[in-house]
Amino acid sequence: MGTWGDEKRLFVIEKFIFDIVAPKITKKLILVKNEGERREHVVLKLMAYVLFYDARLKIEPDLGLHFRPDLAIAGDHDVPEMWIDCGQISLDKADKLSRKMRTTRLIFIKATVSEMQRFKATVDKKTEHGGRIEYLAFDNDFIENMAHHLSRSNEWTLYDIDENVVGVTFGDNVFETHLHRIERTEK
Repeated sequence: MGTWGDEKRLFVIEKFIFDIVAPKITKKLILVKNEGERREHVVLKLMAYVLFYDARLKIEPDLGLHFRPDLAIAGDHDVPEMWIDCGQISLDKADKLSRKMRTTRLIFIKATVSEMQRFKATVDKKTEHGGRIEYLAFDNDFIENMAHHLSRSNEWTLYDIDENVVGVTFGDNVFETHLHRIERTEK
């Protein structure tokens, strides 16, 4: 687990500014880490934002539904076009979203492959429509290492290395990861 300093940071609200350069986007983005949230969750949302970027993609939008996504693209008739959740996701939430949002592109993002595989296995076992969900995860320690190096202001660049391999630079740091994907099997 983390050290006492890491646990203390969970109770602090932090604001991070990112000057982003990525294949589809160049912009400034501000993300807030709320009380009880980990810096890793901020990094997961940032990675989701740049990897699935669309000008309509919003961070933590209120869609007027029971659950709130980390990122989403609104759709017609109160049905989101895309719904992205990062990090800790309850089985109840995964079940309800996969049952009710039959036309929505559902994406769950986890920090590591083992975390993704464990969660997917549970979803597949406990839900009827788990095949509607896409999954994305990163190499071990990629998200955690980036979270450790965050500062209030970050010049942040994402670049493609190979198919399903990306690199990120910010500050004097360089990070690389495979993008581990599991596509939806049920349409």
